[in-house]
Amino acid sequence: MKKNNYLIFLLIILNCLLLIPVLSYRFHFYRVKVDAGKKALIDYQGPIKPTILNRDNFPTLDSRSYILIDIVTNTILAQKNSNEKIYPASTTKLATALTALNIYPLDEIITIPSAYTEGKVMELVAGEKITVRSLVQALLVYSANDAAYNLALHHQNGVSGFVGDMNKLMKKYNINNTNFTNFDGIHNPSHYSTASDLAQLGRLAIKNPIITEIVPQKEFTVTDIDNTYKHELVSTNELLGVVPEIQGLKTGWTPEAGGCFISLINLNGNKLISVVTQSQDRFTDTKRIVDWAKNSVIW
Repeated sequence: MKKNNYLIFLLIILNCLLLIPVLSYRFHFYRVKVDAGKKALIDYQGPIKPTILNRDNFPTLDSRSYILIDIVTNTILAQKNSNEKIYPASTTKLATALTALNIYPLDEIITIPSAYTEGKVMELVAGEKITVRSLVQALLVYSANDAAYNLALHHQNGVSGFVGDMNKLMKKYNINNTNFTNFDGIHNPSHYSTASDLAQLGRLAIKNPIITEIVPQKEFTVTDIDNTYKHELVSTNELLGVVPEIQGLKTGWTPEAGGCFISLINLNGNKLISVVTQSQDRFTDTKRIVDWAKNSVIW
């Protein structure tokens, strides 16, 4: 019995000796990992916030409300009445596009049931078969109401289901001062937003690579899947190709809303979003904002 106890004791000692290198290695690995983590925290540099050189030289704009933000840091660089309720007109279609891209595959085919004629249309024909991608292109560049309508109508719960999903998307991303009653921005007193919310909508939209691919296009042609119908479309964004820093996004106008424009601005790789609303000259207002930012904002 004593001999067995002695052997068991020796085996325990031997196992402990064998474990020492393993434990030593694990401790060393853990210490190296912790040290690397500490170094990463020390070396980490967050995004650089923009600096405004001169706020006093901001131009006078026709817009009743406007905002300019830095996209990466979400810093407000300029604003006026940016939380005041406005009518978004066709800037609504950024939310329409995002919602469609969230629920439909790009290559899904939609059959047009009948012509839709309210507002600006690309003249889709009853029976025409066209992809979701083509409708989103027409929606964003040409601001085609019939493209928006057919994307909404294609929803499994119809137009109301689609608009409901538009509003859910806004709430999901804390765009809380916005309410949509339709897919195209046709005036309705209960269809509203703010300049601040539209800036956040723009900031959300450009995270989708399909949208950033489409919105710089000045003109293009879309066809149905059989190449029977051709729709030659020109962008409603009059600053494309005129102001090099402008790379999108979405225009809007109704008599009640006035002129609206959410713009994507690229200043030497630093990206901004500006929103002008209730303007009689939305493009001149936006150009003035770009000129100010070029001379007054640094990173």
